[in-house]
Amino acid sequence: MTEVNDQQILAQPPEQFFSEETRLALAEASRQLTERLQAHTEALLAMTGGPEEQAALYEHNAALEEFVEGWNEAVFEHTGTAPLLLEEEDLEDEEEEDEPEHVISVVSRFDLRVVDPEALLAAGRAAQERHPVELDETGEREAVESAEQAIYEISRELGEGWFELPGVDLVAGARAYVVPEYPFEPLEADADDVLTEIAAPNGSVTHAETWA
Repeated sequence: MTEVNDQQILAQPPEQFFSEETRLALAEASRQLTERLQAHTEALLAMTGGPEEQAALYEHNAALEEFVEGWNEAVFEHTGTAPLLLEEEDLEDEEEEDEPEHVISVVSRFDLRVVDPEALLAAGRAAQERHPVELDETGEREAVESAEQAIYEISRELGEGWFELPGVDLVAGARAYVVPEYPFEPLEADADDVLTEIAAPNGSVTHAETWA
């Protein structure tokens, strides 16, 4: 390589990775911040600290914060880095979001004795007619042929009407109101094993009811 070529390589300007647009924006943000900082300092030095100046003090602080954030964003747009980590409010919001929700788990169990199957089946079929469920794969509703199906159909209509089921006596029942401990895993409605989801979570029982 000749001496002339070496000189030409050395004379070439360095490759620019930062854009001219962000360079100008950073220069303008720096100028505005410098002016705002000077005005802010002069305002604070002129204050005596009396209570009547508190509102003006907060206004000056808010104005300065806005210019600081603008300058910080301009640096980030130009270099991809942020010299100031202005995320205190975001962290506070995250802490508030992390506070546990007020959750109450209501867990119940009722044992039933069928004493009049015919009356129960008739009531179940009538309930199905009034509140039909979605059709199955054959395009037909599941026939009410069992006590379990009848109770299911009636419960869809009445809710927990354990004391009103025709042809059924209540053997025993219990309901507990539990405030769960955290970390709390809510009930999985689509779980394959429903029985594991019905169990009461760990926590404090605030109220309880029993029937027998």
